[in-house]
Amino acid sequence: MTRSAFSPRSPRTHDRARPKRSAWRQRLVDAERGMTLGVRGDSTFFVHFFAASVVIAGGFVLALSLIEWVLVVLALTLVLAAEMFKQVLNAVWRSVGHHFQRETHQALRIATAAVFVTIGGTSLVVALIFANAIRRMLA
Repeated sequence: MTRSAFSPRSPRTHDRARPKRSAWRQRLVDAERGMTLGVRGDSTFFVHFFAASVVIAGGFVLALSLIEWVLVVLALTLVLAAEMFKQVLNAVWRSVGHHFQRETHQALRIATAAVFVTIGGTSLVVALIFANAIRRMLA
């Protein structure tokens, strides 16, 4: 059995002595790598980032207040976090899901529904904030 040069247990990667990172620093590295894997792992993130860019540009045009920006950023972050959790469930399903009954596939459907609920809530929050900002501009 041969191992890939990029395998975690490859002798190449362990030849170099690496200093042990502190726990908080390792957590930051793990977060960065997880974010990279999450964004690259699913093309829906590009749709979310495009929509977020449109919302942020609209927020600048409408000159949102600080509290409105906080709500918009919080809503957008909620959608991205829900999508990441859905990806976690997808990864777990791909790796061990075939060992369980087919009914466990319903968890993925529920996760997809949760993403759509957050998208709906975010859309409503952004629409209300933008409507209020437009009302202020026209008054």
